[in-house]
Amino acid sequence: MKVVFFYGKQPQSFLCRLFTGSSCYHVGFTDGEKLWDMNLLRRRRVWSEKAAGKYILVDTPVPVTASFLESRLESDGSRYGVLDYLSFGLRRFFKRMRVNGKGLICSEMAALDLMRNGWLPRPGFPEVPSPADLEEALLERRNAITSRA
Repeated sequence: MKVVFFYGKQPQSFLCRLFTGSSCYHVGFTDGEKLWDMNLLRRRRVWSEKAAGKYILVDTPVPVTASFLESRLESDGSRYGVLDYLSFGLRRFFKRMRVNGKGLICSEMAALDLMRNGWLPRPGFPEVPSPADLEEALLERRNAITSRA
C-alpha cells in the first residue's frame, strides 16, 4: 500500500502553497488498482495514473491493508467541508488554533488511519495535520531511510 500525495490542481495547489508552503492539496492511499481517499466523505475509486495528474507515491510507514480501508468505508461517518479548510488558512495567523471545522480533512483521515495501524508520528506532529504536514513527516522518513542505504 502507498500513500499518494496530489499536486498541481488549481486553485487548490496555489492556496495550499500560500497557507502551508507546499502545493500538495490532497492525500489518499492506493494499492495500484484502487484509490481510497476522502472528498466530503470517504470513498474508493479506480486508481488511474493518467487521471491522477501530478502525484508522488510513498510507502506506508506501517502495513495498511485494503481490508482495513474497506472497513473504514463501511464504518466511518466523517465528513468535511469549507470550514475545515478555512481553519487551515486561519492557523497560519492564529498559531494556537489547532482544530478544524466539524469534520476530518483528507490528510487528517490518512494520518489517523496510519496511527490506527501502529504509526507513531514524530513529536510535535500537529493534532490536525494538513497535507503538507503529512507529506513532510512521511518524506522525512523516506529520506532518512534512503540516506542510510
